[in-house]
Amino acid sequence: MNLDMADANRLMAELQETAAELQRELRALASASGELTPVTVQDEKKAVTLTLARNGAVESLALDEDWRDRIGEDALAFTVSTCYRNALEQRAGQWMKAYAENAEQAAADAEVSVPRPAPVQLGDPSADWGIEGREQLRAMYDAADAEQQDFLAHRAQRARQARDGVNSSKTVTVTREGDTITAVKLDERWVRNTNDVVIEREIVSAMNGVMAMAARERENKYEGFPAIEQIAKLGHNPRELMRRMGAIR
Repeated sequence: MNLDMADANRLMAELQETAAELQRELRALASASGELTPVTVQDEKKAVTLTLARNGAVESLALDEDWRDRIGEDALAFTVSTCYRNALEQRAGQWMKAYAENAEQAAADAEVSVPRPAPVQLGDPSADWGIEGREQLRAMYDAADAEQQDFLAHRAQRARQARDGVNSSKTVTVTREGDTITAVKLDERWVRNTNDVVIEREIVSAMNGVMAMAARERENKYEGFPAIEQIAKLGHNPRELMRRMGAIR
């Protein structure tokens, strides 16, 4: 590997251009997320009204005073689940529309300010420390490669696996697959003998509780796969990657 100053300057220019593209993309994503508004949906018979907050959590659930006559106690769980999925679809559409508009604006903005990369000191890939760094990279890659199939199978299994979450009294059971709520089940006797305010509160609590579990899983997605986690962290630090390759000091 032979890297002279001209090569280094070209590489840094390419990195700067890539950084500008990524910054435009991040601006569009951040702007789209900032423009999301709460989404409220009702079932066809207007028995259930469900609202998702800007962050996607269930903000509120309201039952019409005549909901038992309109849909019946047996249909409440299905109706809530359907309203939730409809609200998610509307929220996704809202986000995509905002993202497309912001992406076009970002692309049209040719004067995106990108901080100049910090100066670097060229390395010597033939030096012992450069050779050692590349050997460490190879070992990291080999270890991550050995974990890859198990990791992919684990992620696929997590995405398909149905998981239940319950409220404290175990009267509401919420089932999710991956990041999606697929079903809501209610204890029939509890629904029959409980006032609407408590029903609303407990359903909201159970739905948000099971989605909090999904969020924790996303945060810990590399748990049990340390080599892949190490490679992922290195991939987010190109400067450290170049240093380990011996290209810079």
